[in-house]
Amino acid sequence: MVETAMSLPSSPFLLLFAGILGLIFGSFANALISRVPTKESLWTRSRCNQCRVQIASKDNIPVISYLLLHGKCRNCHEKISLQYPVVEIFSSLLFISPFLIFTRWEPILFWLIFSTLGIPLVVIDLRLHRLPDRLTVTLFASSLLVSIGCGIIGKQSGRILYAIIGAFSLALFYFIIALISKGGMGMGDVKLALSIGLGSGFFSAHLVIVATFVAFGLGSAIGLFLMATGKANRKTAIPFGPFMIVGQLISLLLLPGQYY
Repeated sequence: MVETAMSLPSSPFLLLFAGILGLIFGSFANALISRVPTKESLWTRSRCNQCRVQIASKDNIPVISYLLLHGKCRNCHEKISLQYPVVEIFSSLLFISPFLIFTRWEPILFWLIFSTLGIPLVVIDLRLHRLPDRLTVTLFASSLLVSIGCGIIGKQSGRILYAIIGAFSLALFYFIIALISKGGMGMGDVKLALSIGLGSGFFSAHLVIVATFVAFGLGSAIGLFLMATGKANRKTAIPFGPFMIVGQLISLLLLPGQYY
């Protein structure tokens, strides 16, 4: 019987470590969300969005600082967006999840990469209808490195080729749709498709199809719901990146039994 992450002696400590790491990366995701669209440096200390006073280290602890400050800036007392603790908690849950699901490191690594960069991509796309190159390129490079590393270490070099084929095949598919739709789908989606194809194609071609089917299925369902409730019409632009990220994570959940 294959052991699950929860059956390992160190699993409680592993899950605790994963949860804390998720909170830290959630805080980093918040920095990406606020700074990447404005092309601000990621290496400077955080500042209050209202008074621009530098945030002290004790006030920058994920979730805890928000609770201790009652959701307000220590200096100007303006409300801090609920986005910050929500993103941090959600990131923590996403970091814990793969260790409860998978037994092999390949899907765990892909899951963590798409969780780390997927959250800021989702929020930015929902807010600004943009998928910044700074994030999509980083996601592609990270996915490629994991594909190559897992392929070499696991002595499955053929999977590297499958991942690359999946990446460019899916990107070509999205590129054709972008041309046909004449602006209905952007090049950011095409660039994101490279990473989706890598992450799914590494395991099998059918997962690339699953990720794509789920993305378009969810997008269509949400679009129809918004039109039915009068919140959108046929000309309303609906960001597609979030559906692509969700589709990728769901495709990983449908991996063959050897990964569970």
